[in-house]
Amino acid sequence: MKINLIFFLARFGKGGAGNSVFRLCKNLNKKKYNIFVICLNKCAYEKELAKNKIKVIKITASRVLFSIFELRRHLSQIIEKSDKNILISNINYTNLLCAIFIRKNHNLKLIGIERTPLKELEIYFSLIDRFKKTLIRILIKFFYKKFDLIICNSQYMSKYLKIKYKIPSITIFPPSLKKIIHNKRKYVRINQYLKLKIITVCRLSQEKNLFEIIKAIKDLKSTQIILRIIGDGQLKKSLKNYLKKINTSNKIELLGYKANPYKYLVKSDLYINSSYFEGFPNSVVEAINANLPIISSQSHGGINDILLNGKAGTIYKNNVNDLKNKILSFINNNQKHQKKMKLAKFNLKNFTIDKHVEKFENEIRKIYKS
Repeated sequence: MKINLIFFLARFGKGGAGNSVFRLCKNLNKKKYNIFVICLNKCAYEKELAKNKIKVIKITASRVLFSIFELRRHLSQIIEKSDKNILISNINYTNLLCAIFIRKNHNLKLIGIERTPLKELEIYFSLIDRFKKTLIRILIKFFYKKFDLIICNSQYMSKYLKIKYKIPSITIFPPSLKKIIHNKRKYVRINQYLKLKIITVCRLSQEKNLFEIIKAIKDLKSTQIILRIIGDGQLKKSLKNYLKKINTSNKIELLGYKANPYKYLVKSDLYINSSYFEGFPNSVVEAINANLPIISSQSHGGINDILLNGKAGTIYKNNVNDLKNKILSFINNNQKHQKKMKLAKFNLKNFTIDKHVEKFENEIRKIYKS
């Protein structure tokens, strides 16, 4: 009998979590599993999932909390016809609600996937944000133990969960790449006569800390720099207004959302990730696949696995001066950064779709010993 795998992802957009769940569902063995996706209101991949014989169930609700009773109703309908069912929830607040309100029994197992670094729960942007995150930290200690398995996106997150919350987990890296591109590119040495082309790809939101990159580049005078920011989000207007106010000789462009950023990556010299926290930055993996050296903030998640704790890229502390110094180091000794990039490229084999699916299916077999 097939195992029912029921993925619950509240916001199923074309971001990191949505993309990871979609790629996993698409590539799982359909002879072994019946696959269901439950989400709120919209599913960005609904047509593609249907083509792959995956049933999408949309619950109309403004918040995850308000969807729980509908979720339980759909679960009851699915599991009544099968003895082997697994509910797979994603991201800490959804994991908590499932652990609290979904009753685990002999024919329903629970897996929680932790996609955002739990260190984010100690970084606050307002008093309300502080209250919510403090409550989540308390609840995690009590309710994460209910899961049959917790999967973290990175080794860093798995260690943090064990040390901080005394909760065991395993690490399965996300399916960031379809394939590794083995292209060779001629590298031009940066000097005062050549423009340094820097790029970053992300959602324009507060936790991405984009003002830090802009301030660092604004202060660099010795080299002509072009910074391209690809992405869209709630901070777009604030970023535009800030760029109008600052006086800089360097060129900074907001290019908006691009379905295929690869063509912009291959025309760049350096990729910068400035996030306060980041579960597993797929954009960094894609940049390495385009042969770009990386400078990244210590964002308390998968960046440490991607850059091998600084051996395969440069990790900076979250402040403007440190970032500015790291960019200057790249300008003055970019051959060193190229060597790091080659090591990062070799490390990409751990982040492919095939590797992710293989490890996930191994864990399902362990749960049911099949």
